[in-house]
Order: sequence, then structure tokens, then C-alpha cells
Amino acid sequence: MMTAKELERCWSTYRANRDENSREALVQAYLHLVKRVVARIKPLLPPSVEEGDLISYGLIGLLEAIDRFDQTRGVPFEAFATQRIRGAVVDGLRQMGWVPRSAYQRAKQLQETIETLEQRLGHSPSEQELADELGLTEEEFSDFVMEAAPVTILPLEELLPLAERVNEQDIFEEHRRRELVEILAQAIEQLPEKERLVITLYFYEQLTLKEIAKVMKLTEGRVCQLKTQALMRLKAALKRAGW
Repeated sequence: MMTAKELERCWSTYRANRDENSREALVQAYLHLVKRVVARIKPLLPPSVEEGDLISYGLIGLLEAIDRFDQTRGVPFEAFATQRIRGAVVDGLRQMGWVPRSAYQRAKQLQETIETLEQRLGHSPSEQELADELGLTEEEFSDFVMEAAPVTILPLEELLPLAERVNEQDIFEEHRRRELVEILAQAIEQLPEKERLVITLYFYEQLTLKEIAKVMKLTEGRVCQLKTQALMRLKAALKRAGW
């Protein structure tokens, strides 16, 4: 493992002449960021998606981050690289076309049910209310949500981090970003307690589902269900707000 001084020397060499050896050393130094992103995304995916493929996509993002990083902007490399890595993994998943049609159907049905009940009840529906509306038992509802889980990774895994990133080049985009932050903050505040905690730990504390399960004393599957439900509620809130 490199010391801080060695890492800085490596960056200096790479910036000076784009030395391939320095680039490879930087990749090895920050490989843990790729593994961390993959560890957070893999539990949401079907077993057919290989971890090695996700790491390969993540490495593309890491290389891009190393090549494009501008230290004068005051953003830590780890934060900059994590965004690039996540984006590269999600792009790779899109290209794979790995989400089954049934997952899209379940996600659409779940979101529409959330929207219908919100209008009818005047509040965010509970799991029992959602299950009753769908005519499902508690166990069937859990399976239903888990089948929809892969769909939520594509739009919202990118959208929530986007809300925290300042676009310094476009004043209009910055206004939109601030609007998005406010909408999401309000929507997150209105989530059921457990779902709100999962979202906070996952997106803001950057914990994996396994780590969250340990903190909350739940199974990893239950945490995945709570995360999926929360993201579908947030998606419904964004739709209402015109996003």
C-alpha cells in the first residue's frame, strides 16, 4: 500500500508525462474504489451478472477518472472517481440488457400502485397497504418487490449522487440541481423510518447492503427490499415534481 507521499509522487509523474507505469500504479492504489462500488451494486443484480464483468466496467470508469481528474477544482479524487466508476458500471449494465421484462413490469406496477394510493390516502402507503392493494400476502409482496429491484439501479443510482454534484459550467443546470436536491430532501424526509434509514446509510454513508443489514439487524434481502421500495417512492415523488 502506498504512503501519501508516494501517491502524490505518482500523481506528479503521471501529470507531467502521462507515464504508463504511474498510471498503472494509480489504478492499483484506487482499485478498492471499484470493488466498493461493485459490492454496493452486485446484491441488486441477478446471479447471471458476473462480478468480474462489473469490475471490468468499473476499471474503465477509474481509468477515465485518472485521465480527467483536475485537482484545481478542489474535489477529492475519491469522490470524483466513485462517480465515474458508478456511471461506467451502470452504462455497462445497460449495454448488457440484463434486466428481464418481468422486472420492468413489476417496477411499473409498483410505482403506479404507490402513486394511486398516495392520491387516495393522502400519505405514503405502508407495505401492508401496498400489499393489500396488489392483492398479495406479505411474503408474496416481498417477492414482488425483489423482482422489481434490478430496475431501480439504473435511473436512481445516478440521480441521487447527481443531486450533490455542482455543475460549475452552467447556471441553469445548477438551478436545476438545487431544485432536485430540495425535492429529494423533502421526499426522503417523508419516507417510512426504515426506508429513510436505508437510503441515508446507502447513499450518504456509502455502506453496502451487507453493512446496512448488520447495522439494522436485518437480512440483506430485507434491506434490498426496503431500498427498492424507497427508490420507487422517490421516483414517484420526482415524477409528481416534473422530473
